[in-house]
Amino acid sequence: MWNAQTKLIPVTIGATGTISKSLIHYLSNIPGKHEIKELQKTAILDTSHIPWKVLMWKYKMSLEMTLHVP
Repeated sequence: MWNAQTKLIPVTIGATGTISKSLIHYLSNIPGKHEIKELQKTAILDTSHIPWKVLMWKYKMSLEMTLHVP
């Protein structure tokens, strides 16, 4: 198992759904069906989830400070 052949395939989708010019070429090297719109949607939704998690963490911390919860 440790002597397995691997191949690095760069697939980059920006936070706003932007894609590289060579995305289609690289996706053809990955088995299975890939919809670019679905990949873009996933990138956008997952990126928007990051600030939400930070804001919820800050809210939770301020609530604990207000209520003096240890």
